[in-house]
Amino acid sequence: MLQLLTAMHGPVVLYLPPDSDGHTPICVRRTDFHAGDGDVLAGQTAWHTEFWLAERFHVGLEDLDVGIDVRSAPAADRRSASLESSCGFRFTLRIESAQATTDLVEEAS
Repeated sequence: MLQLLTAMHGPVVLYLPPDSDGHTPICVRRTDFHAGDGDVLAGQTAWHTEFWLAERFHVGLEDLDVGIDVRSAPAADRRSASLESSCGFRFTLRIESAQATTDLVEEAS
């Protein structure tokens, strides 16, 4: 999905804005993104896509494993300003406790 969006729009950024539900980042052109005070660069995904979090979401991030999934978007979400919505998809965060992941690895060994 990121490869397609980059081909269509140029470099893009994923951003979890302060007014979001905490699980649905938006995708915008890199040229249209301006980090706000307190926003943090949380990492980089495939296709050199930066992932930014609003200040209210990055507290306690060191104890979490965050993944980004692509899902089908309900028809109502397809009018969103997020770039992937026009393709019928949306990005969602998969958030897991780093401790839970460590526990699973230890149990499996």
